[in-house]
Amino acid sequence: MRTFIAVDASVAGAIAKLQNEIMSAAGWSTRDIKPVETQNFHFTLIFLGEKSDSDVGRIKSKLAEVQFEPFTLTYTGVGAFPKPALARVVWVGVDQEGGQKLTALANDVIAKMGELGFSADKPFSPHMTLFRARSRPVQINNIAAKYLGRTFGSDLIERVHLKKSDLSPSGPIYSNIYTVEAKK
Repeated sequence: MRTFIAVDASVAGAIAKLQNEIMSAAGWSTRDIKPVETQNFHFTLIFLGEKSDSDVGRIKSKLAEVQFEPFTLTYTGVGAFPKPALARVVWVGVDQEGGQKLTALANDVIAKMGELGFSADKPFSPHMTLFRARSRPVQINNIAAKYLGRTFGSDLIERVHLKKSDLSPSGPIYSNIYTVEAKK
């Protein structure tokens, strides 16, 4: 099964509103970009790829060792990968303090997965994907400037999920396989 470890976003309404604002301001249509569905808003801590049932059992055991306290992050700013002039992915960022806590959590999860021989393909960057470009990159220079410093709600992070991703013609369907709760 195709797996990853993530933290879900709970302010889907505010983020969906932001998506609509950006699409309108940029003049994009769904031919240009694919918006992430509201039920799929999350922060990927590490993508694990195709894993067997025995791998999943080992991942669950190691993930159970992750300990963290609940924390709040605030959604702020809009950016793109690889760069605003040639965006393949458009994302919303988080505030500095929330980003540091999310990065620390991701690094802990990545270290635990490293003990099993799994590695992250790139360093963790605290962002949540809003759109993916379809056939060619889009340009968001003006959009990024428009949303600089704006906030779009806050989230309380208190769960980490091992998720599976089932690919379908309409897009991925994510389901939680295992959840670790924050220590309160």
